[in-house]
Amino acid sequence: MVAVYSARVEPGGTEFSIKPGEPVLDAALRSGVSLKYGCRHGNCSSCKYLVTDGEVDYGNASPYSLSNAERDEGWVLLCCATALDDLEIQDDRVFDQRQRSLITPGEFDGQVSGIDKLTPSLRRLRIHTEQPVAFYAGQFMEIAVPGAVGQWRSYSLACAPVAMEELEFVIKVIDGGAFSGQLDVLKVGTRLRVRGPFGGGYLREGDRPVLLVATGSGISPILSILEHAALCGDERKFTFFYGARVGAELPCEDRMGELCGLLDLTYCPVLSKPSPECGWPGEPSRVTTGVQRRIGDGAPYDAYVCGKPEMCDAVIALLEAKGTPEETIFSDKFFPAVEDDPPTPPSGRAKVAPKCATSWSGSTPGPARPR
Repeated sequence: MVAVYSARVEPGGTEFSIKPGEPVLDAALRSGVSLKYGCRHGNCSSCKYLVTDGEVDYGNASPYSLSNAERDEGWVLLCCATALDDLEIQDDRVFDQRQRSLITPGEFDGQVSGIDKLTPSLRRLRIHTEQPVAFYAGQFMEIAVPGAVGQWRSYSLACAPVAMEELEFVIKVIDGGAFSGQLDVLKVGTRLRVRGPFGGGYLREGDRPVLLVATGSGISPILSILEHAALCGDERKFTFFYGARVGAELPCEDRMGELCGLLDLTYCPVLSKPSPECGWPGEPSRVTTGVQRRIGDGAPYDAYVCGKPEMCDAVIALLEAKGTPEETIFSDKFFPAVEDDPPTPPSGRAKVAPKCATSWSGSTPGPARPR
């Protein structure tokens, strides 16, 4: 008889079952259990949890995201770890009163319905699915790489979560990218498979003003959030900083103007290297400088930060220094996917940490997802 393990999350005592060889995170999502996670590939630390009882196989957890010292203390990456025993998992997050019930991820067949060039490096991909896909504004999907068995890439949705069979994504074209490298040759009608939704960086309800910061394809989940807010008649104050090098790299300018008319939205594009001919009215600066100059101390924002990890980390540190509570900062960190397998850790099993061990602390970790 095949063993099925059980996991219990404390505090609270939430339990779920784990199939043999099934990553613990997948088992939790299958059971509708809300745990923090990001890339689902062992590259970020978003799903790092303390196992206080039981043993796991680490799988392909990156040694950069989970050090040997952390393994010795009982920490695991749930997206990679598989159970070798019944588990007790410690979850010491600040409880999010606005956490929404999970939408169980599914797989969907679809086809390319359009590809638009937004900037020299950004494309809008539209996929028509055979059935409506439910998601929250700010979540992401995974797309199967055509012609590569078992390879998936994560991309944030750029559309509002309405009951229709059309998904939109803003994707950065990366030289040699398994999926993004095909965007300029994919044809309308090409069959694609998508799965999801995933991610906890969706728009929360509330009364606080909303701060949005993005670079590159980080505009994708921001568009989803703003489109959803416009459809719902959201009356909150929205401020959006978007960083680029030159004016030609600013996507969706016309739509941003329209959204400013539909919402209480202040759009603040920031250029670091504007060309003389573009007539840029402001000083060259990075997006972090724009946030620093215009956001006051103690500002009660819900903040959503999306883009390169170094930018996200800098903005998060800046906001926390200004007094923004870490539980109201949500980040979505993007990085290029790497196919190389990470080094195998010295030990394949997690040591059981003492019951009194404290949880990982510091800034709320955001997802770092391969693109």
